[in-house]
Amino acid sequence: MMQTCFLAGLFYWGVRTIARFKPTRFMAEDSKYNKKAADYAVSFIECLSHTKGTWAGKKFELLDWQEQIIRDLFGVLKPNGYRQFNTAYIEIPKKNGKSELAAAVALLLTCGDGEERAEVYGCAADRQQAAIVFDVAADMVRMCPALSKRVKILTSQKRIVYIPTNSFYQVLSAEAYSKHGFNIHGVVFDELHTQPNRKLFDVMTKGSGDARMQPLYFLITTAGTDTNSICYEVHQKAKDILEGRKHDPTFYPVIYGADESEDWTDPKVWKKANPSLDKTIGMDKVVAACNSAKETPGEENAFRQLRLNQWVKQAVRWMPMEKWDKCKVAFDESELEGRI
Repeated sequence: MMQTCFLAGLFYWGVRTIARFKPTRFMAEDSKYNKKAADYAVSFIECLSHTKGTWAGKKFELLDWQEQIIRDLFGVLKPNGYRQFNTAYIEIPKKNGKSELAAAVALLLTCGDGEERAEVYGCAADRQQAAIVFDVAADMVRMCPALSKRVKILTSQKRIVYIPTNSFYQVLSAEAYSKHGFNIHGVVFDELHTQPNRKLFDVMTKGSGDARMQPLYFLITTAGTDTNSICYEVHQKAKDILEGRKHDPTFYPVIYGADESEDWTDPKVWKKANPSLDKTIGMDKVVAACNSAKETPGEENAFRQLRLNQWVKQAVRWMPMEKWDKCKVAFDESELEGRI
């Protein structure tokens, strides 16, 4: 249920809204969109600041695609007043603002959700990867006076403590899979495709939040290369829901990417796959990466995976498949006898 928050209240009156905003098509029939709850979440995040590069120090103004996600996750409520969605799967190419959005969600769950002793965890394949989102979140706290005087940052432990409710955000890595006893209010899984197995994912998402009324598992990643991974399993579920083959009212799917059949060199395809293009990503950078991939076939798969969010079978391609396929000719296998 929505709670009051000192931080969101600072700018609550001036919150932005997407033009012609429509709640997700996955809102259940008995759920309702609560604009006040959604405004609250948006205003909390927009009180934070960007921490890196040319954006450093500027207020975190959500892009339309980011705001849609936040309004859907925090504004679509069940009849009992709690959130409908407990799992969000966001799959999107690199450099679209994943880390900043993940850090903001982690802080919202820790400091702004009104949950006493909330346990929020930042998970990744290793501690270094998990620390990426933590470091952004910690800098966001330092740059926000209203938060910094209420939050204790334990850098060596990769832990952020919100003192008023004794809630915390804690980094975990794949080594923690054998540890149980979590009472989870939120999990932010960064780059799910890098998980070496499903053990940490299962520990953090299967029953660990049952004692909470509205836990949120926020999974955000770029496409990977391993179709036997937990990430691909969740990707397939998200795709099945998006395409109408499955139904799960607790699961919120978002996939930005290029279809396999689309021309990977077409700027229109780049725009479709990258909602932050010309905002957090310069078109010139994508053009340069594409030209390099054209000249060096070994870079094509990396471009497809990281820039277009396509699941590829290997990170490096020795030869473009269309050229390989042209080498196919009919032959008599008996002519090869004795040659090996």
